[in-house]
Amino acid sequence: MTESGTRIVIRHLSGSKVNQIDQFDLAGLQEITLGRDPKSTVAYDVARDDEVSRRHAVIRIKNDKELYFRIADLNSSNGTMLNGERIGGEVELLPDDVVELGAGGPKFTFDVQPRPASLPSRTRAMGALDAAATRVVAAANAEAATAERSAVPETQERGVATTGTMSSTPARTPVGKATILRMLSEERRSSRQVWIAALAAVLVLAIIGGGAIWWHGQSVTSQLQQQVAAEAARAEAIRTEAADALSKSIGLKPADIKRLGDSTVYIHNQWQLYDRGSGRQIFQKMVKVGDDILPAIVRLDDGRLVRWLTLDSDRTSFYRPVGGDHTGSGFVINEQGFILTNKHVASSWGSVYEDFQNNSWNRGSVYTIRSDRHETMKNVDGVRNLIQWIPENGGYLFEAARANPISNDERDFYGRNDVLTVQFPGTRDEINAILLRPSGEADVAEIKVESTQSLSKLELAEDNTVQIGQKIILLGYPGVSQETYGVQQSTEGGHVRDKVVYIPEPTVTEGVIAKLPTKTDRRDQNNNGMTMVGSTGDTYQLDIFAGPGHSGGPVIDSTGKVIAIMSMRRTSAEHVSFAVPVSYVRELLQPQRNASP
Repeated sequence: MTESGTRIVIRHLSGSKVNQIDQFDLAGLQEITLGRDPKSTVAYDVARDDEVSRRHAVIRIKNDKELYFRIADLNSSNGTMLNGERIGGEVELLPDDVVELGAGGPKFTFDVQPRPASLPSRTRAMGALDAAATRVVAAANAEAATAERSAVPETQERGVATTGTMSSTPARTPVGKATILRMLSEERRSSRQVWIAALAAVLVLAIIGGGAIWWHGQSVTSQLQQQVAAEAARAEAIRTEAADALSKSIGLKPADIKRLGDSTVYIHNQWQLYDRGSGRQIFQKMVKVGDDILPAIVRLDDGRLVRWLTLDSDRTSFYRPVGGDHTGSGFVINEQGFILTNKHVASSWGSVYEDFQNNSWNRGSVYTIRSDRHETMKNVDGVRNLIQWIPENGGYLFEAARANPISNDERDFYGRNDVLTVQFPGTRDEINAILLRPSGEADVAEIKVESTQSLSKLELAEDNTVQIGQKIILLGYPGVSQETYGVQQSTEGGHVRDKVVYIPEPTVTEGVIAKLPTKTDRRDQNNNGMTMVGSTGDTYQLDIFAGPGHSGGPVIDSTGKVIAIMSMRRTSAEHVSFAVPVSYVRELLQPQRNASP
């Protein structure tokens, strides 16, 4: 138990909060959250502390019979370091420990004042140099002590021999007090010289080691820069070779393909889901079953299974914010910064939430509504209302601790982008974008960036006269492609820091139109009463390689015009993908009735 007035003291060593001290009274305190989210207990600067994730780490206070602390990383992008080592899971936190949020990120020391007797600092590991110096000094002191002990007995022997013996041998000259003191002084001076020599040796080794480390750091930085330059040159050579091959195949020249690529952008998105009635963030409750963390599911009175969504967390279970962090592609359609991409890239809450597929969940912990009774259910893949859930369609909300609904009806949800940025090819800076509108009929959305220069754009095809077997190219940023990074040096708070930044370059892929969409107004010739509907909607099927990150990229014909937007791929087949026809783009760009697109 804690004494009254005990508090946690956090001393910031670097970052935007350098030289600041945060103090928290332990009374009633259960955890301290760290991140760039303004709601975090320790909130870092959104712009300056860009190594810190929105919800980066948490310090948990355990105050049962004795007080102790734990720290855990919250799946941050750059990780959490404790005393220079990256942590995984939840680990012990002791006074005087140094915590670093991402390599090279903000750093602070953790302390408790007044410090309880049960909370000592972490034992310092003695290095090789410390041990060597200790042995040298101890040996020197032992030698000096031996010299002192040997001097006195010899003097006593000489005194006895001189005064108590009668012999023909000449008498020995007595050793006086001054001589003894001089001998002791010489022995002590010799010991001090040994001690000083040992310290000098340690100091020389430290200087040599420090110089070696500095030289090694400079060498590593130089090698990294050379490697980045070599990789960039290699990537450019690969892109040029691919462009030459494509120009021979589909008639576009390398200069044309480069121009098209310069209008194809890299998009980064982070979003969260909120309850429209209260404006609060929504979480998926998780349950530990054996060694697995599984989603909690509630069985309603009518037998339906729904997700256990909640607005609260009782800090004793696991909760995952409903949201996402992903990347995609897009392309410029207007000189003023209007960009097209997929709805599931820029407005993800309007598409199927793929947490079951992404985490390979095939079972969950099912609770009966208004009770604590639960069972582990397998084959969750068969419950389509769970794996096909679209967040903006809403759902039921329950209490955090018990499966009690907070209202009798389903609630309205809405999504919000915390991060939506665009990066142009060959650049290192991310530009903030805004979501203008998603399509209600297809996987298409329009976003916009503010630009001081007139941007190069892609032209949309005039009509939808696409033929089976027609050759096409796809531009985008798949995660499997080779990536290019640069080393950016910055000075912040008097500290020089090297930061590795991503420099996007689009990948060019060649393919063909494999199948045209099944028109919704097409009638079967043998049964005029049957309406034909495709399983993937009104999309082109492509024979082309497309990976995660290609979503939103332009599908271009031999004239250099956009005929479709890449939408999705079949995970079971490597070269089967689907794209939304450009006709849906024209409808999205025509919000006013009878207006020209």
